[in-house]
Amino acid sequence: MAARSIMRSGFVRSLQSNVWPALSRKSHLNNIAHVPISSQTRTFAYAQVHHGEEYREAMEGRHGRQLQLAYEEGKKYENEVFDPFEAYKIDNDHDDESGEINDIEADEDEEKDDDNDIEYDSVSSFYNPDGSLRRTKAELVSLKSGAPAGGNFAIIHLNGSQQKVTKDDVVILNKLRPVEKWSVGSTHTLNAENGQVLLMGSQDLTLVGMPYVTGGEVDVMVEEITRDKKVIVFKKKRRKNYRKKNGHKREVTFLRVLDIRFPNDS
Repeated sequence: MAARSIMRSGFVRSLQSNVWPALSRKSHLNNIAHVPISSQTRTFAYAQVHHGEEYREAMEGRHGRQLQLAYEEGKKYENEVFDPFEAYKIDNDHDDESGEINDIEADEDEEKDDDNDIEYDSVSSFYNPDGSLRRTKAELVSLKSGAPAGGNFAIIHLNGSQQKVTKDDVVILNKLRPVEKWSVGSTHTLNAENGQVLLMGSQDLTLVGMPYVTGGEVDVMVEEITRDKKVIVFKKKRRKNYRKKNGHKREVTFLRVLDIRFPNDS
């Protein structure tokens, strides 16, 4: 062991006496290592992975046949909006005069509230009351049978967390600040210049950011600013008569993904 330590120490001394002075004489290496990189001249690159042919081969095989069966299952309910209370509806057909008068009064009330109804219908036609995307019964049956949701996707970095999103998704994040910028109803475009788009993909192509995808954009809208469900924080020290119970509700921001654009499309 002593001989090995002596050999190692001799090797280190020779390395310090021969190699490090030679490297230190190359002043241009030291200058390059210490040159600061300006943020204004930063350029981001991304790698392209083409897998369109592999996807088409998979669609021609067993996987594609299973998806075709799922789509055919949904075609039975084409152009029908799913209503879970459809089986419980009662048909009341009254031809009396009182029924006709009530219908006329109802039509007049609807005409008075046309402005409010138009704005409400324009919003409710896209999303359900719980915020999910409104789909037809055919689409729901196809998805339940195994059909993919499809569409482009992206991985975004926002407020210290990464999220994989597609169009019409709702993202729940810690409250975004300042509130004046991220106010309810405001729209924002996430891009590589702000360090917010890490990866983008579709059925035929995947763009891997190095570290960000230049030219890729994701449009989001702030839907709601609220507080999350209460989390109970309970602390106890045994044999010390110490118990402490607190509740915590974090402030969150709801973002709706409006659109995903690839570098060539933006």
